[in-house]
Amino acid sequence: MTPWYEGPLAALAVRAAAPPPAGPGTQDGSGPDPESDRLGDAAVAVQHTPRSPVETHGPRAVPDTAEGRSAADIARILASYAAGTPLVVLDAPYVLTLLDRELRRHRHTPLPACLGVRTLCVLDPVLLDRRLDRDATAGRSRRGTAQLCAAYGVSTPRGGTVQEEAVAALALTRALGRRFAPRLTGLTPAALHTLQAIWFAAERDAPVPWFSRGTRRSADHIWPLRPPSAA
Repeated sequence: MTPWYEGPLAALAVRAAAPPPAGPGTQDGSGPDPESDRLGDAAVAVQHTPRSPVETHGPRAVPDTAEGRSAADIARILASYAAGTPLVVLDAPYVLTLLDRELRRHRHTPLPACLGVRTLCVLDPVLLDRRLDRDATAGRSRRGTAQLCAAYGVSTPRGGTVQEEAVAALALTRALGRRFAPRLTGLTPAALHTLQAIWFAAERDAPVPWFSRGTRRSADHIWPLRPPSAA
């Protein structure tokens, strides 16, 4: 049986635009926050095997006036590829929450509803690395994309595009799967999704939380999509 990291994978990468000016009673914008950030760029990369070409989908640039349309386009792409295909998302709680809030803001529809009857099976290399590579991450802040790529022998995105980030996330997840094959081969993506949710919740009060962007909220232990009640 082919292990999941050698099979079909999709990856979602987004880049936030500058948030609107903070108003009375809102946060001061001192750090990235999916509740107030806006979608600036997005891409979905799909690859059927490690030797297959990578297909990229999504707008190259998202004008400020088209955030809702672009978020809806990305949601439609995810709905097309999510059925039976694990979705790689670096820092999933931030990325998926940002996409969900844009859809609610502009389309009055949450991300799960846009995906219809399909549910996402998410793999987050940031979370997996922290959990599986204890020796390298003990006592340190989480590793960013460049650090993860270096640690797993993956080429770091050089052009700075969100498409490259999505492609790198695919390669990174495959490399991570191979390195920890004895611990991961026997797990299905669905089982690993559940384990990540448990690991994430267990780290809620850790000195270095998984989800360290923005101000902590009561629902920061929920993975991979923070519910709107935390807004």
